[in-house]
Amino acid sequence: MGIRVLIAGGGTSGHINPAIAIADRLRADIPDSCIEFCGTKNGIESDTVPRAGYALHMIRASGMPARLSKKMVRALLNFKAGRKTCISLIRTFKPDVIVGTGGYVCSPLVSAAYHQHIPVLLHEQNAFPGRSNRLLSRNADVVCTSFPEMNAYFPKAKSVVFTGNPVRAVFFTTERETARKELHLADDTFLILAMGGSLGANTINTAVTALSAMNFAIPVKIILSAGKQQFAAFKEQTTKTNDRIEVMEYLYNPQTYMAAADIVICRSGAITCAEVAALKLPSVMIPYPFAAGDHQTYNARVFEQNGACILIADKEASAEHLYQAILPLMQDRPKLLRMGEKAGELARQQADKDIVQQIMLLTGQKST
Repeated sequence: MGIRVLIAGGGTSGHINPAIAIADRLRADIPDSCIEFCGTKNGIESDTVPRAGYALHMIRASGMPARLSKKMVRALLNFKAGRKTCISLIRTFKPDVIVGTGGYVCSPLVSAAYHQHIPVLLHEQNAFPGRSNRLLSRNADVVCTSFPEMNAYFPKAKSVVFTGNPVRAVFFTTERETARKELHLADDTFLILAMGGSLGANTINTAVTALSAMNFAIPVKIILSAGKQQFAAFKEQTTKTNDRIEVMEYLYNPQTYMAAADIVICRSGAITCAEVAALKLPSVMIPYPFAAGDHQTYNARVFEQNGACILIADKEASAEHLYQAILPLMQDRPKLLRMGEKAGELARQQADKDIVQQIMLLTGQKST
């Protein structure tokens, strides 16, 4: 018997990608379920959710600043308007359960669900929980975490369960040879994939752009996902330099590019780390230094300590530093492969199934 699920999560790919992974698993395990999303017109979910094949209901929501200001007043007005829309949507859609994966877009829906007595499941991706999930957890029936021993962060949640980070099944099944053929890469071309997240990372964009002009002894191609905010500037800059680098705004099928890559240069947000692990991909991780609780450095250190990545601090991430880190790996394919295998040891392939099991428990059903 199918269930009806409303999902909210967005603002960045780190919130929306696990939401889509959960939805995909629900759709695969319970095909006759009805799954729809809530989001804002300015968030990345406005594009990625419809592309994934799900209906998206637009609501008003914005981030809540820490200090009293005009932005706080605006955020409160947006929250009230968004909650009113969500209450109406809940009465019409009649969901069996609400799922939130973080970000301010979750607040109106979770609040509406609480007042309409609809069960709520939250998923937290990072080792240090985001403010939104910490606040919303008091209205949650279960909080699924991606790292163990996080119960103390959610003292008012009815249940806290360690599941890991869900990633879409394609990250476990996309094969390197197939991906490289799709991207028309020659067998002897060493592909460096650089990505700084959906909004881009200036440190990575700047360093990788300069890296593309350096000398390499073997054929090298660099693909840079520069992010929506920085794409135009770096695209124009690289067009004038060399054809070794291809700058893209956003990767809508990241699994293809990642599977095809010999190494990836990336931030170390939780979902990026989970996807790197699923694809058994060696990496150079450059943690975002201003992440809450410095959780990206924590994530990257887990990979570094397992021999799966090279960790470079943001302030040290120059083109020269990247060159010195990657060049020896180009000449040592066995070491590169070992790094990938070590990354694979950190993957949790059952995370999406474990979360779906929690959803089914909330609805009084058994998962398949």
